Amino acid sequence: MPRKVKFTKEMILEATIEMVRETGIESINARDLGGRLGCSSRPLFTAFKNMEELIETARKEVSDQFLKEVLSSDSTWEEEIKNEHIHGTSSTKEFGIKIAQYAKREPNLYNFIHWKGGMMPDIITLNEVMCNRYSVEFDLTPEEAKILFNQMSIFSLGLCSMITHNVMYFSDEEITDLLKRQFISNLSYIKRTEK
Repeated sequence: MPRKVKFTKEMILEATIEMVRETGIESINARDLGGRLGCSSRPLFTAFKNMEELIETARKEVSDQFLKEVLSSDSTWEEEIKNEHIHGTSSTKEFGIKIAQYAKREPNLYNFIHWKGGMMPDIITLNEVMCNRYSVEFDLTPEEAKILFNQMSIFSLGLCSMITHNVMYFSDEEITDLLKRQFISNLSYIKRTEK
């Protein structure tokens, strides 16, 4: 008698994430996901209570991968930051450009974690990390750093929304310029008004 194939949570999550990557969250259902795995939908519900739990677990996994990528540092970034002549762009580059690049490369996954229900899981972590960076790099109070983070988040999310929904196309150079200008403008305003 042939041995039954066992579908692990990891296998099911991987298949779910791949389906979201290819077609978006709107197309995910138990029957098609089971078909992708070569089984009925039953194994899905031995690993997860229901589709909501599966989707939320997948969303958390994608969010964790997104954070890891966005918060990673490369030596090329560090070298560019050291050579940067315009004050006020190092954090925004590392933060904003990596987010925009992810949105361009993975529009369905970006939309999955940022526009499909509830609190964006990565925002809390990004808030903490970026507010600390802003405080140290630009001599801001915690309150000022939070205002700067919120303003840049609103701008970045809007920019990425236009990218992922094909409203406008921006080259990497245009994205860099837009983020730099917005950052300098917000930082200047905070420094001017908080004194």
